[in-house]
Amino acid sequence: MYEITLKIDGKNQTFKRTDEPFLKDITQVLILTQHQTKMYDKKDGPTDQDYRKNSDEVAQFAVNFWNKQFNKEDVLNGANQKAMAVISKVANDCLGSTDEDDDNGANLKKLPNSQSKNQ
Repeated sequence: MYEITLKIDGKNQTFKRTDEPFLKDITQVLILTQHQTKMYDKKDGPTDQDYRKNSDEVAQFAVNFWNKQFNKEDVLNGANQKAMAVISKVANDCLGSTDEDDDNGANLKKLPNSQSKNQ
């Protein structure tokens, strides 16, 4: 089961998903990973616009994964560090990654909150 808590309208709200990741979830993470790789591989590094787009894509991934129980703005405005760690774990699960895979380049664990190309 996947559980995420977001602060919405000043109150913590918890959302659950009992299904494992499906192909549509895996595909969305692959697309997100591809976009992040391109973003971090830019000669001059990511721009402010790149970071905003990444935040939107990560938030939309969470919305879709939890079957639209909340919206993108709820994630953007209500996801704290713990919630972001849950989203990263979901992404890793979709890719079949484990914590030991951190060096394989296919791990989103730190990318949504990171500014480092080497994560």
